[in-house]
Amino acid sequence: MHAFAHQPHTPSCSDDSAMDGSVAGLFAHQQQKSLLKQQLTTSPIHLESDALNALVVDTARQIITPNSFDRDAVSKQLNSLFTHFSALYEQAELTANERRQQFIHQHGLVMAPNYCIHTIKDTLRVSRYLRAIDKAVTALLDDEQGQLHIAYPACGPFAPLLVPLLSYYQSQGIDGRRLRVTFIDIQPGAIKALHHLLAQLGLQEYVHQLYCGDACQYNAPMLFDLVVVEAMQHGFSREGHLAIARHFAKQLSHTGYLIPERIDIHAMLNVAQREYVEQWQQHGLTPQEQHQLQAEVASERTELGQIMSLTADSLKAMAPQHINEQQQLIEGATLRIPHLPEKADKQTLSLYTDISLFAGETLNLYESGITHPLPDLSVCINFEPQDRHPDDTVAQSGDELKFYYCLNGLPGFLVTKVHHHD
Repeated sequence: MHAFAHQPHTPSCSDDSAMDGSVAGLFAHQQQKSLLKQQLTTSPIHLESDALNALVVDTARQIITPNSFDRDAVSKQLNSLFTHFSALYEQAELTANERRQQFIHQHGLVMAPNYCIHTIKDTLRVSRYLRAIDKAVTALLDDEQGQLHIAYPACGPFAPLLVPLLSYYQSQGIDGRRLRVTFIDIQPGAIKALHHLLAQLGLQEYVHQLYCGDACQYNAPMLFDLVVVEAMQHGFSREGHLAIARHFAKQLSHTGYLIPERIDIHAMLNVAQREYVEQWQQHGLTPQEQHQLQAEVASERTELGQIMSLTADSLKAMAPQHINEQQQLIEGATLRIPHLPEKADKQTLSLYTDISLFAGETLNLYESGITHPLPDLSVCINFEPQDRHPDDTVAQSGDELKFYYCLNGLPGFLVTKVHHHD
């Protein structure tokens, strides 16, 4: 197993997440305290390899077995995996910089490994991905007789969307002669930690390569049968999912699958206070009252439409506009703001994703951290901001909004008002 097939240069930015007094630094400190507290209060901290493998296999089995999914039970299993994987993460002896380094790459934000380890606790995200990947692998194994090559760029220190399945497949007698995985991450700490985790779980036979470097610079000598990508935040912002998926879509075999197979980004209008504050202030409410409140908030939303749809084919055909040497934009949809009731003033534009993973497995609004809506506070609908900024977009009912996706720096959507010239 090649732990470090390629070692990238040290990023030019320093360990910004460790800067005293910064929001990122405070968040990193709190995450580390939370991790330590959970390790100290959860017993046992350490499982022998056989017991840990049994836990991983049982978790995967619970998730992928049809008609047996129990969200609360799976959540407990994944939290238990988090505890034990975190203990192995500590054993990997990463330096402070390898744990906490976070920086903005040319394709987007690169999260610190200390943040990435928490993905495994997002129950529906992990479960739906695991089920989708298992369905894809099963279909490929039924159709193909040789080795299946899988790529997992931006895999993080736990590779949580695939590692549990590998343990399960091993228990079922599917070995490394059938499945070969290329794990890719730009963070040296993530690759070092993953190397240790795979060794402890005895999964080295499945590893074609552990590659430390920019996923968008990785070109394999073979085509992949399956590519798994999850490098996004809510509102399809900040991280480099689009750039990574676009790069690997071109390295799929003609019968290969990209997971997610489709990502649809939508725009809606809502009342920010109701959407992002009131519906979550549920202290003292009964479950029925909570459900009623959420239904009321949902009824107050105004759907504008789909901004962009990403599939393997659309990614391959995508032709970004080069604004200058540093900036690339992808043109999205133009959507009209409908005429709204008089009471629907001070509307907030929010973006959200619907994710179709594979074979009916989906992630929809509020089902995961990556599908929560993202408000764009620079767009003001039916009101004039008190403190207007030069880049604010002020629009009224009947106006059209044009959407562009910025690929560089912190990726995300830019919104402009369409001006029609008579």
